Amino acid sequence: MNTITLDFSGIKSYWELHEYFKDIFQLPDYYGHNMDALWDCLYCCYDCSTTFVLKNLSAIPKELTPEIKIMLELFRDLAQKDGVNIVIEHAEASDISDYLI
Repeated sequence: MNTITLDFSGIKSYWELHEYFKDIFQLPDYYGHNMDALWDCLYCCYDCSTTFVLKNLSAIPKELTPEIKIMLELFRDLAQKDGVNIVIEHAEASDISDYLI
C-alpha cells in the first residue's frame, strides 16, 4: 500500500496550496493550479492501493475555506475508487467543522 501524507501546516495562500500539490504529487509544469486540474491528475494516477493522510487542516487560513471544502469533496470522491483511502489525522471535529459540506 502506498501512503501519501499531506501536511497543510505551512500553507498560507491559494497559490501555496496548489504549489504544494504540484510538488507533492509531482504534477507537470502545465498543472492548472485549481481543483479541477488536481482532480484530473489524481483520478488518472491513483487507482491502486493508496492512502492519503491529511494533516493540519485547521492550520489553513480561514479565507481558503471555500477551496478547502472543494478539496475535501475531491478527496472524498477519490476515495470512492477501489483501494483509495482518506485519513484526516489528529483532527478534532471542531478543527474541520468549517470545511464540512
